[in-house]
Amino acid sequence: MLDPQTQILRATLADAHELSVLSAAVFPLGCPANTPPDDLADYIAREHTPDRYRAMLQDDHLVILIAKVGENLAGLALLVQAPAPPEMRSAAMLELRRFYIDPAYHGRGVANVLMQAVLAVAAQRGEPSLWLSAFSGNGRAIAFYKRWGFYIAGEHDFIVGTDRQRDYLMLYEAPLPSGEPGILTNAKEES
Repeated sequence: MLDPQTQILRATLADAHELSVLSAAVFPLGCPANTPPDDLADYIAREHTPDRYRAMLQDDHLVILIAKVGENLAGLALLVQAPAPPEMRSAAMLELRRFYIDPAYHGRGVANVLMQAVLAVAAQRGEPSLWLSAFSGNGRAIAFYKRWGFYIAGEHDFIVGTDRQRDYLMLYEAPLPSGEPGILTNAKEES
């Protein structure tokens, strides 16, 4: 059940520390269980710091959305203006680079509200397609993305330190106007 205090906001510089804490805690959950701890620690120390988030928040090619429940940061989504990898054979120019939900908020509707906001930002930017990369062994994330209309369009390696991980490249293509056969107009129709 979605908490009525849930809000989706655009992140600001004041959120940088909280963003780094959440992403540093959630990132390992999407990696293989046998990822070497030193590789994880090194990657987090480079990519999930307050300084890294401050830099991202000042980049016009990025949008960071946050989900808050009351005063608590429950999730984040990082959208980046970036072309899809050649393996996807897609003209998509917007990447959903991070989509993290604090495990304390799993199953409470936060991810659905945040994904609605992500797709709204894509639509506002005139981007009919959105792509992402997800660890191929992260069944929970892959099932969630599929419920929202993403499909596996390729694979590639994702490197964490010295660890080579296999990721699925997933693609979302905006539904055709209602009435077109075979296309979902709302992700909830699939459930």
